[in-house]
Amino acid sequence: MGKFLSLTILTILLIAVVAVWGNAIVWAQSNSSTSTVNLSYFTVTMTYPAQVMPGDSATVNLQATAKNSLSSATVSAKILYANGSNASQLMTASVSSSGAVNSGTVLNKQIQFMIPVNAPRTSIIALVSESVQSVNSYYSYGYGYYSPYTDYSDCYYSPSWYYYGYCSYYGNYYSYPYSSTYSTTSTDSGIAPLSYIKAQTPEYTALQSQYQVAEQQLNQSQAQNQQLQQQISQQSATISSMNQQMSSTQDSITTLEAVSVGLAILAIALGAFAVHNKNTEPKPTTKTIETEPK
Repeated sequence: MGKFLSLTILTILLIAVVAVWGNAIVWAQSNSSTSTVNLSYFTVTMTYPAQVMPGDSATVNLQATAKNSLSSATVSAKILYANGSNASQLMTASVSSSGAVNSGTVLNKQIQFMIPVNAPRTSIIALVSESVQSVNSYYSYGYGYYSPYTDYSDCYYSPSWYYYGYCSYYGNYYSYPYSSTYSTTSTDSGIAPLSYIKAQTPEYTALQSQYQVAEQQLNQSQAQNQQLQQQISQQSATISSMNQQMSSTQDSITTLEAVSVGLAILAIALGAFAVHNKNTEPKPTTKTIETEPK
């Protein structure tokens, strides 16, 4: 009985520990965190669950805010976690602008992925990158001379110069601007920390193993207890039946004793009566008959 009680208490304690652990995990999953990566043209903010468990589904919200005006832009995120000396990829996602991007424009992307059931206890990271295209303007200049005189008699017209040139005196140098455009593509990348995979520790695995053994022992003890209860019930029914038989036998013995006493009294009475009758019977008389001698 003492062993059964100790086993029950141990099982209750293990169940309580597992319940508290489970509540802590649920709280951790509901608690979210954020991290920010500053790139050349975008500020990227990522919102994610602080902790996840192997086998869970995780969601990361990516928000990229443009710092400058751009003709087009693409922001990508590669989700990784450390697996020993290697990096395992979970998901790759990207969001692109539908056209020109103004300063302050926000690009949003929701990234969903599964945590492998065999994932180790480690952190998840995101490799965030941008690829943008911008249009730039520049000015070019044309050059020439002009004569300070209105008399061009000493000059002759040159068709290739589009003005009178080759004069004996060219005068002052001048320039005229004209604009031109060109596009450039730029890339940049950064790293953002994400969720922490709270996989089972060796201590938790040992505790879970002990819990399973204790639960198995408790189930066996409960089965044995049920068998004992059935045996006790059966023995109680047998004892009750035997008590009834003993009560009935006792009643019979009491009746027999009463009958025996009655018979004994009757026998004594009959004996006394017989003795009395014998004493009161008349005694026979004897007569002497004398005979004459012949």
